[in-house]
Amino acid sequence: MWKRTVALFAMVVVGFYFSILSLYHLSSGTQLAQAAAQQQTDKVNVFSTRGTIYDCHLNPLTGNGRQVVASIVPSIGVTQELNRVFPAAKMQELYPLLTANKPFALKLPRKISSPDADVFTVSARYSARQPAVHILGYLNGAGEGAAGVEKAFNSQLTKNQGRITVSYPVDAMNRVLSGEQKTVEDTSYLQRSGVVLTLDRRVQALAEEAADQYVGKGAVVVLEVPSGKIRAMASRPSYSPDDVASVLSSKDSPLLNRALSSYSVGSVFKLVAAAAALEDGISPQTTYTCTGSITVDGNAFHCFNSESHGTENMQQAIANSCNTYFVNLMQKVPPADFLSMAEKLGFGRSFSLAPGLSSDSGVLPTAKELSIPRALANFSFGQGDLTANPLQIAAMVNAVASGGTYTQPSLYEGLVNAGMKITQRAAQPKGEPVISTRTAALLRGFMKSSIDEGTSNKGKPLFLEAGAKTATAQTGHYVNGVEMVESWFAGFYPYDDPKYVVVVFVEGGSGGGASCGPAFRDIADGLYGLGVVSTQASPAG
Repeated sequence: MWKRTVALFAMVVVGFYFSILSLYHLSSGTQLAQAAAQQQTDKVNVFSTRGTIYDCHLNPLTGNGRQVVASIVPSIGVTQELNRVFPAAKMQELYPLLTANKPFALKLPRKISSPDADVFTVSARYSARQPAVHILGYLNGAGEGAAGVEKAFNSQLTKNQGRITVSYPVDAMNRVLSGEQKTVEDTSYLQRSGVVLTLDRRVQALAEEAADQYVGKGAVVVLEVPSGKIRAMASRPSYSPDDVASVLSSKDSPLLNRALSSYSVGSVFKLVAAAAALEDGISPQTTYTCTGSITVDGNAFHCFNSESHGTENMQQAIANSCNTYFVNLMQKVPPADFLSMAEKLGFGRSFSLAPGLSSDSGVLPTAKELSIPRALANFSFGQGDLTANPLQIAAMVNAVASGGTYTQPSLYEGLVNAGMKITQRAAQPKGEPVISTRTAALLRGFMKSSIDEGTSNKGKPLFLEAGAKTATAQTGHYVNGVEMVESWFAGFYPYDDPKYVVVVFVEGGSGGGASCGPAFRDIADGLYGLGVVSTQASPAG
């Protein structure tokens, strides 16, 4: 009995052994079968999309270029075709891919024809002459936003990423099976979703053309009145977002957005001084006799080129850009009121245009600093430590053009989906009254005199009237014994029914009127040509 029990136990143990062994082989076979199934296709990601950046009319600012991409199955025939479109050096780079016997994606200079190449013409992120590069920014090597709007809205622009893929049937050795049906999946339409900006592509084109012709280093800003929406912003010199590396060490700093960077202000600031005086009850008919210089606390202050303007009222002083008039005038205004007016009109303030995208705040003297007579005198005509950026100057002029309401400039409108439906709208800044309608009207009249018969005359449009103020700001920096100046031209158009503020800034130049005026004129006439301003106003004189 004992022997039979032992034998039975041994048989049971052996049975368990073979059962376990059978289950192991069955499991291994299943895994191998699954692995074989996974190796039946090889998917090639030919093209990946990114959300589009639009202007205020939903015209695309990105994705307007075209490029050719392909999925390549290595073969003698396709190699011959590639040899026709690529130089020898590029073919050397492609050699490892062509000999790996595995399909791969490739960007082509032009189309090729081969049964072993699936070729697609798709959008390129940037065009050859990409507009608004300093606002839009550029991508890094991983295809993510590295600057500008591309960086600020990177998550939104990559959220619904589309692509084009080609899937090939392959054998166990991962070789493409000839004659088998491949699968193409195209979801690139998802790139239609994206971000909407306040920019107007037509107005941006006007600003860029003027910048190319007249601005070597500087910026152009166009705001809509009264909303403060940025309809155009151009900085020069420019760069290609497809080749950022080539300008990284350039001494002219092409990557710098000069529209958001701060510079010496000069005489456009006389509008702030005039506003402070008028709001304090000083009559616009207050006169002063300019002899070309004025002495304050033992320090002499001069008009440009020590020019003597004679007896002037406030309007004439703006038109002639008389420094001594405003040095004298601001002795009658409490410095605290003067400083408060500058703050209300946006000086010393940074603007947040998008997450992580802001303008410089510039430098605004403190009340303590303005207690020094020399500092107050310099401040009276926009000199000294005062600095501001072109967008701040445009916001100031917008307050004048809109009747006294200050509105912070804005750039972002909202988000759209692939069906071009707005899914999120940005909250728009609310305007705040900062000067009376009377003061604003007087300042507009002063600016009209400047463009009709004063220092702004070279910016006078051919169609309809306008108002403007120039500046030639001293910097204290000398090159070869010559002081560098900052040239400004800030105005609104048209005069009777202001629709746009245009600010032109040239780093250096020979003065606001000569260096910047023609750019303002061309942009104003271009706006007239677009039909975006009222043609019922009086034609220019």
